[in-house]
Amino acid sequence: MVTIAQLADWLGIDQSDARPLRNFATDSRSTLTDGLYIPIQGARVDGHSFIEGAVQHGAIATLWKKGVPLPKTDIVVLEVEEPLAALQLVARKYLQLVSPKVVAITGSNGKTSTKDMIESVLKRTYRTHKTAGNFNSDIGMPLTIMMMPLDTEVAVLEMGMNGFGDIELLSNLAEPDIALVTNIGESHAEQVGGRTGIARAKLEIQSGLKPDGHLFIDGDEPLLAEATAERIGYRHSNTFVIEQAEATFIGTTFKFDGVEFTIPVLGKHQVRNAAYAIATAKALGLSNDVIQDGLNAVQLTPMRMERLMYGQTAIINDAYNASPTSMNAAIETIVELDGFTNKVVVLGDMYELGQQEKSLHASVGKKIALPVSHAILVGEKGRHIADGIVDPTVQVQFAETVEEAARLLEPLLGEQTVVLLKASRGLALEQIFTYLNKI
Repeated sequence: MVTIAQLADWLGIDQSDARPLRNFATDSRSTLTDGLYIPIQGARVDGHSFIEGAVQHGAIATLWKKGVPLPKTDIVVLEVEEPLAALQLVARKYLQLVSPKVVAITGSNGKTSTKDMIESVLKRTYRTHKTAGNFNSDIGMPLTIMMMPLDTEVAVLEMGMNGFGDIELLSNLAEPDIALVTNIGESHAEQVGGRTGIARAKLEIQSGLKPDGHLFIDGDEPLLAEATAERIGYRHSNTFVIEQAEATFIGTTFKFDGVEFTIPVLGKHQVRNAAYAIATAKALGLSNDVIQDGLNAVQLTPMRMERLMYGQTAIINDAYNASPTSMNAAIETIVELDGFTNKVVVLGDMYELGQQEKSLHASVGKKIALPVSHAILVGEKGRHIADGIVDPTVQVQFAETVEEAARLLEPLLGEQTVVLLKASRGLALEQIFTYLNKI
């Protein structure tokens, strides 16, 4: 951990307070015991207004924008030109002080699952620190870094984006030893001019990559064909080739570069995420046995291809978020599972798809065919999925709300049924369990 005096020195401020800072937050309601509060000025809310709440929650220091009236409270005030820029600067300084190997992950889908797999594997050998939740923005990533223990050997950092320049900023801050682009999807397409723009924005992760660093990318993605990188995928022209992926409800077995591995999660897209973890681990010197041990113990963040049992019914809860790419992959997963008479997909709205929203939803519908027996489509945008369903044997039902979807799903539950739940975060499709319990 860093002291107030160290942090002040990095900012060029004369301050001798040697108390250590144990917490860092931009939200005054967060746990800030012995912490640093960073007030952010937004379009509607100014974090400087909440300094008293931050102090009540334990803050002992703050980064304070010059020109804003000083707080009338007992707290160390470090005046800076811009608190967010100052946070990013001290995060970079702290990262240089700790000097871990840095693994940086971006991509339209699979960032969090890949992060979780990499951390599970690497912690068998190294003291690791990873992004908590989705703290992957220009605010979240610096906070993740500042919470890193001093003895960290590998930092696994997730990088998100809304537009051009976002990944470049984060990469230059982190200066990764290993960088990964998991895939190119459709989210944020409107901000960057379609999937071609998304690919260009994601490849900004190269900006801060160390000269001797590794860049691993989706080798099956044509939009990344011109990138100078180590390619991972199912094509035999890739640097590392994935083969023979076979899934059951228990897990998935596959070969990576000719060596067999098993993961306790479902889906070929999760196989690719695991392949990124294997490539990262090998680049850091881990053996195949150690890697498999780490994969055996992987625990993905909830609601990402999460395997659950609801009574006698097998549930795949992938409801954290959705894009056409990830939804198609999830449907493919349930199609390939053996041992179930009824295969039910409960799919809902996908957001941030821009002007192609209707056609992209319909493209998902084209994936829905036997052996999928039932499709329950939730929400206004979910109805567009039906436009692409051409197999007349699939029983299609519509629900305006998650509660209504639960009522439609309940009669289908049973020992021979497997259910996929997937939609964008705003729909909160996982609430279907709450409503099922009330039926």
